Amino acid sequence: MSLLTREEWDERYRRPDYWAGREPISFLCQVLPMLPSGRALDIASGEGRNAVFLAQHGWQVTGIERSAAGIEKAAALAATRGVRVVAESEAHAAGCLRLVQADLEQYELPARAFDVVTVSYYLQRSLFPAIQRALRPGGALVYETYTIQQLEYPHGPRSPEHLLQPGELRDAFPDLEILFYAESNAGKATASLLARKPKRP
Repeated sequence: MSLLTREEWDERYRRPDYWAGREPISFLCQVLPMLPSGRALDIASGEGRNAVFLAQHGWQVTGIERSAAGIEKAAALAATRGVRVVAESEAHAAGCLRLVQADLEQYELPARAFDVVTVSYYLQRSLFPAIQRALRPGGALVYETYTIQQLEYPHGPRSPEHLLQPGELRDAFPDLEILFYAESNAGKATASLLARKPKRP
């Protein structure tokens, strides 16, 4: 769930700079070699920094974002990085990016459709079961967002509804095998998770 309305996010993303930057989160870069190839989903993709990065590295990426301005910025970023943006009706090949404007409070994620799901700095607890279902067997989840300790800093979300409790992210996906989990409180307070859906015969 987002702190801001769609209109407020549109206003933020219409600024000429990139609000969250053009580069992917460092945690995604660190775990990239551990991720299975194939189809990737970037949830609440914002201005596209993670989605474009994954497409650059050969994934067939879908980015979901409710802000039209965010979608436009993601497409612009993709163009500067040589990543082709495809429409929903087009064939979706590796190294390409499909951008979907949708409200995640209402959008239904397809089941067993993705080899990688990424979520960064977005917390919608009601989406956790759907994220697990969206992964194919052997698929990986990369998730990083703020914890309640972020209240020690002057920036970031203020409502506990948008902040993880200690250990919450580690326990949020019981169907997945945890490959890495850490909480950090250095400059900002975050929890980072890499987990895998078990392969089944």
